[in-house]
Amino acid sequence: MSEANADLTELFRDEATQRLNQMDAALLAVESGEQDAESVGALFRHAHTIKGAAAMLGLDDVAALAHAAEDVLAVVRDAGAFPPDLATLLLRVTGALRAMVGGAAEPIDELVSDLAASRATLSDGRATAGESPAPDAPEVPVPQPRTQRDVGTPQPLRVPAEKLDHLLNVTAEIMEYRSRLTHELGKERLLSESVTDTLGSGGRLLGELRDTAFGMRMLPLSVITAPLPRAIRDIARSTGKEVDFVVAGEDTELDRVVLESLAEPLTHLLRNAVVHGIESPAERERAGKPARGRVELRAVPRGSMAEIVVADDGRGVSPEAVEAAGPEGSLASVLAEPGYSTAGEVSDLAGRGVGLDAVRAYVNGLGGTLHIESEPGHGMSVVLLLPLGLALTQMLLFERGGEVYGLPLAAVEEVVQVTKTLTLQGQPAVEVRGRPLPVADIAAILGAEAPPFVDPSPAIVVSSGGRLAVATCDALLGAEEVVVKPLGPVLADLADYIGAAILGDGRIVLLVAAATLTREAAPAAETPGPEAVPNTSAAPKILVVEDAFTVRELQRSILEAAGYPIVTARNGRDALSALDRDSQIALVVTDVEMPELDGIALTRAIRANAARASLPVVIVTSRGSEDDVRRGIEAGADAYMAKSGFDQQTLLATVERLVGR
Repeated sequence: MSEANADLTELFRDEATQRLNQMDAALLAVESGEQDAESVGALFRHAHTIKGAAAMLGLDDVAALAHAAEDVLAVVRDAGAFPPDLATLLLRVTGALRAMVGGAAEPIDELVSDLAASRATLSDGRATAGESPAPDAPEVPVPQPRTQRDVGTPQPLRVPAEKLDHLLNVTAEIMEYRSRLTHELGKERLLSESVTDTLGSGGRLLGELRDTAFGMRMLPLSVITAPLPRAIRDIARSTGKEVDFVVAGEDTELDRVVLESLAEPLTHLLRNAVVHGIESPAERERAGKPARGRVELRAVPRGSMAEIVVADDGRGVSPEAVEAAGPEGSLASVLAEPGYSTAGEVSDLAGRGVGLDAVRAYVNGLGGTLHIESEPGHGMSVVLLLPLGLALTQMLLFERGGEVYGLPLAAVEEVVQVTKTLTLQGQPAVEVRGRPLPVADIAAILGAEAPPFVDPSPAIVVSSGGRLAVATCDALLGAEEVVVKPLGPVLADLADYIGAAILGDGRIVLLVAAATLTREAAPAAETPGPEAVPNTSAAPKILVVEDAFTVRELQRSILEAAGYPIVTARNGRDALSALDRDSQIALVVTDVEMPELDGIALTRAIRANAARASLPVVIVTSRGSEDDVRRGIEAGADAYMAKSGFDQQTLLATVERLVGR
């Protein structure tokens, strides 16, 4: 095939794919009862155009199948009525044409026969109504020069991706050389006013070139969303469900590399939403929902990041999964565990527990974050926060052990100073805004060598995958927009890093994946194992009631370390159930503000029950005013402690006094 013919074939594939996407959208509208004469006319024109172009390029099977579809659509157009069942057949045709345009060999004889039968049936119906079908007339496609079509409409210019990447790499190299030149001139004190002005002007021009080069790599989300309505329709039909699919924010632009790699994760998420999330029509009606489910894909720019959300109004996750994640834990960390599946059985569509795990790996690899929200019975939302561009991104730069590292700015919650630490589940932790978070040395996480900290160290609060963690370092260097370079084949297996960058002074910066810094922050299981809970007869059992997972775990770890067996509850109602089940509970430590039944009401309920009226109750809460303390004591609390001045020794002394140990 000549180079010219190859270029024409590639152009045909692009145009045919766009037309097939539009045909699928029109056929789905017809199938749902939304049709008009313009839709039928557009379908006919698309089939006619594909047929003519394929014939000119010698793609005989494509031309033959498109011709057969065109013949049927001509009868439908003339009759002014579109039988709904015909849409199913034509969707099979567009699927086959899409595969053939992409280079696959598809058998067409059966489809051509089915189209001929449909055409005959439609023609017979029209003749019965008093019309004579028009005789077949061979058509010879007449090519029209581009100047005669779409006059005044700018035609898209195709530029090979390799050329764009080369332009981007050259621009990045020039930017780096300019930064190094500025650094060297400043070091040698050669930066005169004229040199500064010249460098400034060159920098502005270089910035325009950079923005143009990066902009040429950006493509709208609509590039990959066009086939999705058809895919959702097919999955829904195969599972006996009815689904409305909505796409919002299709004009949101992302880097070409991000966009091309996003198609597969989106397919995982959308398949999960339909197969696992949306209930059958009968189930939905029993639950008081509309028979048709709703799946939504939306994209929203968030600064240098894009928020991609796949949401459904289905059954949501199980209460067990929510409980495993905890109120402040990570639902994403539970559902994305390798092999985890919500499907009752394995099928061709789902059930092998690989979808969300693959999505999490994809997001982490791009330096993004994955977050999942769900309420049992009310649906689920999967949120992907991805960089708009891979080649240029905002990083927070920091030092540890003489090395410079970078972290995606979108993953940085805040910067704090670590002066003292506490222990949470046997691991170091630091309190940030009243919330204990796991803390670790960045050097230890990355396996790098670094001297111990001497003075209070700066630290970064990192968010990834629904987890929060604190990473300490030597110094923060500030935020900077850097050109991200791949690590190359030798270092490609280093999963802790997403790439590297070169600073103006020539230093190389390793760019750390946010997930690397939060991987130690997985929430612990709600019920401790037998080794974690000393259960001696000399140690009275304590019930800890707290809706905040981290605070509950902090209190449990303190009391367990002192030798007390612990039972936990998430609110006052759960606490009363625990007291009914376990008569060995000797003391209750409770928060005040909790859902369903708060700590004051729980204390009153304990005092109102004759069997446990003398059970000691300790209130530990953020509400520390005199009125709050008075309310707690009047309700029957034996001790009242404010979280703002919380001290674990005071808690242990209070518990020991009340249980007489």
